Amino acid sequence: MPIRTACLALAAVLALAASARAGTITIVITQRAEVADGKMTVHVQVRNTGDEAAYSVTPKVVFGDTEVRGKSSATLEPNGSIEEDLVVDVGELKPGRWPYRVSVDYADANQYPFQALHATSYLVGTPPPAKIAVPKIASEGIAGTGNVQVTVKNLGEDARQVQLQLLTPEGLEANQADDTLDLAAWEETTVTIPVTNRTALAGSTYPLFVSVEYDDGEAHQSIVASSTVKILASDTVLDQRSQYLWWGAAILGLIFVVLAGVRMMRGGPAAA
Repeated sequence: MPIRTACLALAAVLALAASARAGTITIVITQRAEVADGKMTVHVQVRNTGDEAAYSVTPKVVFGDTEVRGKSSATLEPNGSIEEDLVVDVGELKPGRWPYRVSVDYADANQYPFQALHATSYLVGTPPPAKIAVPKIASEGIAGTGNVQVTVKNLGEDARQVQLQLLTPEGLEANQADDTLDLAAWEETTVTIPVTNRTALAGSTYPLFVSVEYDDGEAHQSIVASSTVKILASDTVLDQRSQYLWWGAAILGLIFVVLAGVRMMRGGPAAA
């Protein structure tokens, strides 16, 4: 008897508002997945709620190492939508929560590429709650490069080995040397992941997703957490650093004046 469970992402998140002349392109993803006979069928709806057309619009589903691309639509006008079913071979899934992601590649009127991204988990059976959490995803912004700090906490008394992955839209590249973490009972740790800006435009806000997976007996567990990151201009970063330098110089100057005053006060009575 085939496993068949439905998982609905009620609102799809995006992502990016891409400037095209004076307007914007805003891509919204809504998706629904079900599994039967070793295949996951993801029904994807893509809408453009902006006021400029998107071009070369192509949905994609990634499950594990398997990627399936949909048909490419030449144009997606404002308030328009496209729908497609994408089928991924997933094999026999044991009970648990299995992460996957849906993305949409598109371009603006100048043919500059963008990608909208949404990640979630598919539920099989009735597994116990996952005993892991991602309390915080933080970044001060990314110019040419930057860091994302991901805090992971073990919510159980058993040590766990988990696989952590930072998921970014194309345009940003997460440079993870090792995605395996060993967590002791109740342990909380923060991982710093360098991110390189390949093509993201300054002033944009990009989505970030963190997927954490581990095996728990007969169940496969995962959680997916989300956040956003601001793309900064390089001169913005330099301005911030200049401000820090000015503040540092002002503090050092103040310290010098205070020390000079103390010396004068100590030397005054002795001179008299």
